[in-house]
Amino acid sequence: MKKQFLAVSALALAVMSGSALAAPQDVQFVGTVTDVTCDIKPEVGGTTGNYVQLGNVTASQTGNAELFTLKADGGTGPGSCGTLVANKTATVSWIGGFNGEGLTAKTGTATDAVAIITTVNSTGQQVAMTSTKNEAEFNAANLTNGTGLQYKAQLKGGTQLGDYISSAAFLVQYK
Repeated sequence: MKKQFLAVSALALAVMSGSALAAPQDVQFVGTVTDVTCDIKPEVGGTTGNYVQLGNVTASQTGNAELFTLKADGGTGPGSCGTLVANKTATVSWIGGFNGEGLTAKTGTATDAVAIITTVNSTGQQVAMTSTKNEAEFNAANLTNGTGLQYKAQLKGGTQLGDYISSAAFLVQYK
């Protein structure tokens, strides 16, 4: 009887100890191979940083433009912009949750708000970044001459009230 009880207990334990698997996730690895490299950092209000404060806006309205710039990180060694040559073009591509109007919210309760990110000193006309137009060309020398690659960002409110939080990555290719 004791052996039967042990066998039943072992069988019950084997049935109950099934494994649970986590849902599979992707990891994205992004990079670019070019003949010229340049470490770039965002600058907001004259200070290096990656936080653009878009302020407050009423529902269905567009807020004030906040300027931000992509600039060379400095230095003359590997990974610096000291080797950029005249007549090079820097193509900046944006990756993130863009829709037809701009950068959608990742978190927050203002789920239908977007950030409209527009070039300021790109070659040609100003370009707003969207799901169908996510890159712009700049004079690469602007990275090293103090001007930088300039953008403006504006919060456009939707009908949902609350906070808007999002982020996007950028890649720069030199041609």
